[in-house]
Amino acid sequence: MFRRLLDFLLGRPRLSAAGRSHLKRVKKRRGYDVDELVRRLRLPRAELETLVPFYHTAHIPKRRGGVRTLHAPSPQLKTVQRLILRRVLAWLRVHAAAIGFEKRLSIAHNAGMHVGQAVVVKMDIIEFFPSTTAERVEAYFKRIGWNPEAAALLTRLTTHEGALPQGAPTSPRLSNLVNHVMDAQIERRVRRFKGTYTRYADDITISFPKDYPKRIRGVIQHVRRVAKRHGYVIHTRGKLRVVRRHQQQRVTGLVVNDKVALPRQTRRWLRAVEHRLATTGDASLTEQQLQGWRALQAMIEQQTD
Repeated sequence: MFRRLLDFLLGRPRLSAAGRSHLKRVKKRRGYDVDELVRRLRLPRAELETLVPFYHTAHIPKRRGGVRTLHAPSPQLKTVQRLILRRVLAWLRVHAAAIGFEKRLSIAHNAGMHVGQAVVVKMDIIEFFPSTTAERVEAYFKRIGWNPEAAALLTRLTTHEGALPQGAPTSPRLSNLVNHVMDAQIERRVRRFKGTYTRYADDITISFPKDYPKRIRGVIQHVRRVAKRHGYVIHTRGKLRVVRRHQQQRVTGLVVNDKVALPRQTRRWLRAVEHRLATTGDASLTEQQLQGWRALQAMIEQQTD
């Protein structure tokens, strides 16, 4: 119990039983080496060491303006990254507040953490993946037991231009693992005021059962300071919102005032689409797209049961 409390206070990564067993063996061997990485990935050492990371860059317009830059790894690199994801990163635990990209968790789970609160605070990290530096990634690999040579190789295979590339299969999980300490530092302050903190990639949500404006302002300032220490900048305009009960409170696109639900206008639009498809066969969504919306609605209903 004391060890768990100490790990929480220091912001250490929480490991599974298998993970703790691995780390005990690491201490005896003074770190996992490249040979251990080769054994896990089941690839020739020469292939790993000579692989030249190559990415195809694409610029995708954002819905609300601006451009998102995606870096898609080459097929060979993507294969290696998927192996790293499954055989190196999968057994590690992220902070409980990190909801995005995690198995069996969704936007509905994230929204469900903030239902029925007096105040919902929404913040957004600017350029989340490009701001998650290769230096931090390498330091994380060393912290969990890889020796300097292996940590440098893992970092070279999973970062691009000094940061996590948005488009690599390893980037989402690494962004959660690397930010374990940041999540713990923010959550500790929020819990002092009976609040709830979650992070869905670059979207930070904090909610409180009571409305204390002075405390809320203090928490917002704390989040900014903590994020800055970890290399991030929080949006100060537009995407910083403090929403109270008399307003429509949305978390990752879902309404949370009384229960998790799609916004009313979205539900009306979907009913109209269903009606047009049933009567005329012509609608703004294909049947396949509509199936996706039905699946989302079913997931939300399951979350709120």
